[in-house]
Amino acid sequence: LNWSFRHATHAAQKTPSNADQLCLDQFYRLTLTIHDCAIFHASFYVNIDQTNIVYQPVNTATYEEVGSKQVAVIGQEEKRAFTVVVGVSASGDALPFQVIYCGKTACSLPTKNTPQFKVAQDLGFKLCFSNTDTYWSTFQLMCDYVGDILVPYWTRQKELAGAPDDQECILQLDIWSVHKSIQFRTWLDQQYPWIKYCFVPGGCTGI
Repeated sequence: LNWSFRHATHAAQKTPSNADQLCLDQFYRLTLTIHDCAIFHASFYVNIDQTNIVYQPVNTATYEEVGSKQVAVIGQEEKRAFTVVVGVSASGDALPFQVIYCGKTACSLPTKNTPQFKVAQDLGFKLCFSNTDTYWSTFQLMCDYVGDILVPYWTRQKELAGAPDDQECILQLDIWSVHKSIQFRTWLDQQYPWIKYCFVPGGCTGI
């Protein structure tokens, strides 16, 4: 048999045919917001995203017969993971992580004896349980991220820059359902009217 080293097969996300125009339109909207809101410091613009971390990462390639349309890799379907919410400002600051574990009590979280636990605490990491049967974020956890991590970061940056408490800031999100939900947007508008949120066009995160 003729075998070769092949990557596991999976569906790829499709980039919109008009991605360049979508990104340009977003650039114009951001430019207008930055101008109209007098956002004068790069730290007042933060982009956040979420990623899952698999407990036992596996290889994505294996040996398979040449011409095979389906390539299976042992462990490729491993689902046990946790979510990390990462924020980065346009000034280059990496905000503390919010780490979300599957479970409904604090017993799902790492113990204080876990290696590097104190380091994570000192860096301001927030270790949370999802209160669901998955490790994905929720409306409540997004509210917690804004209140516990994002707003304290901006408060400190406003103090350093001599900006008023109501200095407007930009939060860039992807179009995940919770981010775009009426519930979350209404909560942001009511709790933090100075946060101007915007969304990366669908399918354009990678570019």
